[in-house]
Amino acid sequence: MTDRIYIYGKHALKEALIFAPDVLEEVFLAKHFDDTEILDLIRSHSINLSAKMPREVGDGVVHQGIVGMVSLSKLMQDYSEFADQLAVEPSTSLVLLDELQDPQNVGAVIRNASAFGISGVLIPEHNQAQVTGAVVKVSAGMAFKIPLVKIGNINTVIRDLKDRGFAVYGLSANAKYTVTKEEFDMPTLFVLGSEGEGIRQKTFELCDKVLSIPINPKCESLNAAASASIAMYTWSTKHPEALKINKIK
Repeated sequence: MTDRIYIYGKHALKEALIFAPDVLEEVFLAKHFDDTEILDLIRSHSINLSAKMPREVGDGVVHQGIVGMVSLSKLMQDYSEFADQLAVEPSTSLVLLDELQDPQNVGAVIRNASAFGISGVLIPEHNQAQVTGAVVKVSAGMAFKIPLVKIGNINTVIRDLKDRGFAVYGLSANAKYTVTKEEFDMPTLFVLGSEGEGIRQKTFELCDKVLSIPINPKCESLNAAASASIAMYTWSTKHPEALKINKIK
């Protein structure tokens, strides 16, 4: 897996420059680029500039004249360091992706997690769609505002979080318990399964409870990102303070 990805467009670059400038290793500008606010931000952080677009960015990419090279090792945190710095309180919640394959879903989950006060998105290094320029674009820049945490073995991480006091909730269309009736009175971990198969069996067995989203019977199911969004929103209604605070010590 490469350590560098390219992000593109004024909005993504501006978010990175404001909230996580240290992850940017180089910025590439088209000749016509003249956004003075962004140019001033680049200069203020002494980021390397290039007047030639990288070959990796195809002709079909709408980049608005600006592309940034991001270091994933700087953008994403190691789990052990993140967990040791995390304030574990009833109003702390995390989302763990269990082999999601669609980058659109990954980006949407990151965006919604940031919107609803989630303290971090846990992303496995294997069998999982990784953070890319497309994921950052779908996240609408939220990838630079919420901790993205790389993890190894999913079940090992779940067991560790349970030891730290987290209640673990799986999401499944067929679960008998619903998110709307859950109190969420403990630190919460949501486990989001893959688009086709859902949560894997061994991971499913580690969940304290599996929750469903009440929907009209005319609809078979919601996609992964939509289900996660509803669960996170429901959780946030129980913990409105999470929308205002940072859970990293």
